[in-house]
Amino acid sequence: MSRPSERFGALQSQGSRDYQEDEFGILDDRDLSRVDSEHTLLVVADGMGGHQAGATASKIVTETFIDAYHNCSGTIPSRLLEGLQQANSHLEESTKENSELQGMGTTIVAATVTNDGLHWISVGDSPLWIYQSGELKRVNADHSMAPVFADMVASGRMTKTEAATNPQRNALRSALMGDELGLVDASLEPLPLYSGDLLILASDGVMTLSQSQITSVLELSSKENNEVLVGKLMNAVLAQEKSNQDNTTILAYSIEVKTNDQDTVIPARSSQGNLEIQ
Repeated sequence: MSRPSERFGALQSQGSRDYQEDEFGILDDRDLSRVDSEHTLLVVADGMGGHQAGATASKIVTETFIDAYHNCSGTIPSRLLEGLQQANSHLEESTKENSELQGMGTTIVAATVTNDGLHWISVGDSPLWIYQSGELKRVNADHSMAPVFADMVASGRMTKTEAATNPQRNALRSALMGDELGLVDASLEPLPLYSGDLLILASDGVMTLSQSQITSVLELSSKENNEVLVGKLMNAVLAQEKSNQDNTTILAYSIEVKTNDQDTVIPARSSQGNLEIQ
């Protein structure tokens, strides 16, 4: 089935880092010969390890995850978990084969869009957002120290200033490193999607912007296709001129209407006819 290219938008920036250690991948319905419904998989990974080991880790995990997801059967949650486990195992094998890769690791956020809605799995701090009815909401958990500090602020054990300036704020509590998996965030049931919704997956370099700043860019870019939109988001990140700007990857995907004779669970809010993900 054909899809307009503007459904997708993706852009990367190296920032002020010596290497680009982010990776992303897209597997859309035209690549899935055996799937029984419209189907798109989106993946972003943010590697770490130095001397380009982080780039190796994110590439291994992205490619292995997509391949494993594509070739296994079962429910969407089980396939996402299988992809994660195989990707982590591949990291372990690679570090055993090459001692220079010891200590490499990566975050991952993967989202699957089907006619039933949105499923995801993630490890680390790479965000998955949904922009819906003018509101930007983070869907997946943040496995950095930031939410821990936020809880401490809420309970009076830390001030907002202390939380915002703590050097451990961005430290990860969980990442894929080829050893036992720690924190994993995964959907058990699909999150309903509606025509006009926008999904954004990113590496944490985009967090140079506040959520309100990201929302403002999305509001001003509502009439643009996603290639233009991710460009405007990236320009906003770089305009901050942060001296230690991290690698940044932004991947956007739109949920759109198609009228046909088939039923689907993804409805328009105020239109006639049945809908289908293209």
